[in-house]
Amino acid sequence: MNFLKFKVLLVVAVLLPVCAFSQQADLIWNPELSYSWKTSDKLGFKTKLSVFNSIRDFDNKAAIRYIEPQFTFSYALSGGSKIGGGYYYRLSTPMIDGYQYEHRFLQQLGFVSDLGDRKLDHRLRLEQRVRSSSYQNRLRYQLSYDIPLEGDELDSGEKYLILKDEMMTAFNKDEADAENRATVGLGWYFNSKQKFELGLQYRTQDIFSDGGISHLFLLNTSYSLK
Repeated sequence: MNFLKFKVLLVVAVLLPVCAFSQQADLIWNPELSYSWKTSDKLGFKTKLSVFNSIRDFDNKAAIRYIEPQFTFSYALSGGSKIGGGYYYRLSTPMIDGYQYEHRFLQQLGFVSDLGDRKLDHRLRLEQRVRSSSYQNRLRYQLSYDIPLEGDELDSGEKYLILKDEMMTAFNKDEADAENRATVGLGWYFNSKQKFELGLQYRTQDIFSDGGISHLFLLNTSYSLK
């Protein structure tokens, strides 16, 4: 396991500079702040504020691409599975005249599977996106795996490696599209109430678009409270 962790960290160290200085992809910084709580052993809620900032446009009004408050809930089932739903509101380019909005409704199922003595997290999500210019349905599947970097269990004050991949397809009556999001990151588990995560995500977008595939690198900084 230690050798595997070393290899993963080596790959991350090599890829980060390449991604960060890419000249042919959009570069985004995405800070997030979230708070979650439970009203019972099974029912939990989460609020989050997410902001998308264009690194290339940091000196002008196009710097803020999106401001997105979010609300989700989940209900625990047997075997570690969860069902839930939520609502997002997205305000696009708020500093530019003629900004656009999006109302997003979602339903999701989460479950875990075994990988040796570790757990893989799966999430299947269906979204309805009501935008100022159009309506779109989207189906998303995410696979994630967190690896403690000190021992086999994650304790207070320890760090962990984050690996994620999410595939999605957007569709409606007239068109379809697809995207893939691969993420590597590092998390700090301060205690059961607080954690901080730093991640780099590579998005392959517009896979089925006539205009060709586009690329985006997103630097995510996330602080979570309970």
